[in-house]
Amino acid sequence: MKLSLRSAAVLAILFGLLLPACLGGYLSIKRESQRIEADLANDQRRAADILALGMQEPLWNLSPDAGKPLLDSLMSDRRIVRVIVTDASLGTFLSLNRPERRQGHLHTVSRQVNKQGNVIGTVTVEMDDGQNTAYIQSLYRQYFTTVASQTAISLLLTLLLLYSRVLRPLEMLLDQSGRLSRNELDTPFSWPRDDELGTLGQNLEKTRNAIKEYQGMLEQKSLQLETDLLSRRQVEAALRAGQERYRCLVEDTPFIPWEAAPSEWRFTYVGPQSEALLGYPPSVWYSDNFLPSYLHPDDRHLAYQLFSNIQCSQTQFECRLLARDGREVWVLLSSRAQISEHEQSRLHGFMIDITERKQHELELEKYRARLEEVVDSRTRDLAVANHELESFSYSVSHDLRTPLRAIEGYSQVLQDDYSNQLDSNGRHYLQRIRSATSSMLELIDDILNLYKLSRAELRRQSVNLSTMAQDLAEELNALQQERQVEVEIAPDLYANADPKQIRIVLYNLLDNAWKFTLYAQPSKVRFGSTEVNGQLVYFVSDNGIGFDMKDSNKLFSPFQRLHSAAEFQDSGNGIGLAIVQRIINRHDGHVWAKSALNEGATFYFTLPVPKKTD
Repeated sequence: MKLSLRSAAVLAILFGLLLPACLGGYLSIKRESQRIEADLANDQRRAADILALGMQEPLWNLSPDAGKPLLDSLMSDRRIVRVIVTDASLGTFLSLNRPERRQGHLHTVSRQVNKQGNVIGTVTVEMDDGQNTAYIQSLYRQYFTTVASQTAISLLLTLLLLYSRVLRPLEMLLDQSGRLSRNELDTPFSWPRDDELGTLGQNLEKTRNAIKEYQGMLEQKSLQLETDLLSRRQVEAALRAGQERYRCLVEDTPFIPWEAAPSEWRFTYVGPQSEALLGYPPSVWYSDNFLPSYLHPDDRHLAYQLFSNIQCSQTQFECRLLARDGREVWVLLSSRAQISEHEQSRLHGFMIDITERKQHELELEKYRARLEEVVDSRTRDLAVANHELESFSYSVSHDLRTPLRAIEGYSQVLQDDYSNQLDSNGRHYLQRIRSATSSMLELIDDILNLYKLSRAELRRQSVNLSTMAQDLAEELNALQQERQVEVEIAPDLYANADPKQIRIVLYNLLDNAWKFTLYAQPSKVRFGSTEVNGQLVYFVSDNGIGFDMKDSNKLFSPFQRLHSAAEFQDSGNGIGLAIVQRIINRHDGHVWAKSALNEGATFYFTLPVPKKTD
């Protein structure tokens, strides 16, 4: 980098004065910035840890309102922009967002929320560093103001000292040398000083005289030479530009340009890409009757259309060309007719390789035909399966039920008429036969009910779930009058559902709650609703024996029981919750459960809410 004497002197002084101050100030501000960033990170991690700890109970109980005070408390910190609490099963649980607080970069920290060894959710805290950035920027502004003031004072003193002794004489010398460089040779240079600068000025005057003498001799020759060179450079530049444009147009595009003489039925020009297209050099393309010879036999009539029908200003068609290696290459050939000044017709246009597109079209057609065959085959298989299922249902309901009814009837006769002829073991075995027969008949009925639910037509209407649950609770209480069960039913809960099928859902859930609170004192059953992510969720909860969540995958599988018959006399055959899931799924809903051993269970389900009418 070239510097003037004035600039070099000023920079040297300023560099020596300002370097220590700049370095010290920068290091101080850098340490302060690092400290503030560390404090911000610590505060953000601390906030995330507090939020993860505080969200355990709200997430576990699905109670967003219980977690809102903690979020409001965290958001009192103006640096926090957004807080998100996510449930592991339901998605976003709670969130608060203050986008207007964002002034700089966002820093995100996430923590998992654990409860009883399970990950039940995630909390995320986003904190803005805008206040810290503004503070650091204020420090920089103070620092730059101080440095600028020091620079201005140092510069003023330096200029005052240099101007009188060095800079002013140099300005005169620079002015005269500048006139010399601008070829202002008519005015003599004057320099009254006798020091070194004066000697330099006198040498400039001698140089001016010498240049003026040689300038006259070189002016004519130089002018002529510059004119010739300029013209040549312009011609060469135009030629290179034209060649480059032509090369890009012809070689760097997928379009193959061509030109042909219709009267001779041959190409007079093809682009260099033609050799890669078919494997033939351009000389073969220029041969007579190239198109009629190398067109596919089924497309050769198109050559006559191209070369004979030149009255059409523009022609475009697809055809197949035969490559050297035997391939069939599909091309889109576009042509335009043109009449020259000498009344001679010419054809020109482009060829585009569309082989890949044609292959895709053929494959798509094959796939379409195959798909239609598969759909027809699957439809036939489905019809056969439905028929077999109906046959099985008939067999179960008639062929299996009849012998079981006979066994049950004869067992009843034995018990009523011949029990006094049997010893205690015989009567016990007879009772077990009747019990097993009854269980088998109930199992057959459950299988048929599960099958019928899948085929029954849904008749949706607005259903008062609260009234239905109250009726079912009264029925269960009447069947077990010896038990005292506290039932709490939320009022005015409605859903858009099939009343018969949704009654089955409520009966199974309430019956389970009634059944598994046998040993709870007092026994409590609750039916109500909550809201999760803006969606209404119904639930049936109890304070019974509960279950281990690791077995939750068995809950809704047919014939799966989490509690044995030894624990509960009427624990069922494991079909009830499978029926519940089947009905809820048919209503486009979702059912799930949360529980812990000896801490009760809660079954949640969603249903369409009936539309409000004006």
